[in-house]
Amino acid sequence: MVVNLYPFAETIAQPKATLAEAIEQIDIGGPTLIRAAAKNHAHVTVLVEPSQYQTYLQELRLYGEPQPAFRLACAQRAFA
Repeated sequence: MVVNLYPFAETIAQPKATLAEAIEQIDIGGPTLIRAAAKNHAHVTVLVEPSQYQTYLQELRLYGEPQPAFRLACAQRAFA
């Protein structure tokens, strides 16, 4: 599962950001999906950063599926 969260920090860093714009960037579903996937890392791979994409693709090419150690590492990154 790949989740890219809303850019809340970048939005509120803008000097002219309004309260309405900030509220719109509060992601409520994404964190829930990330935590659920990470909790089930034995069966699901959760990717939370684009920098993980290439390694994931390498796992698929080499093994046909992500290996347990890779899924665990991805879950740990998700919880971090």
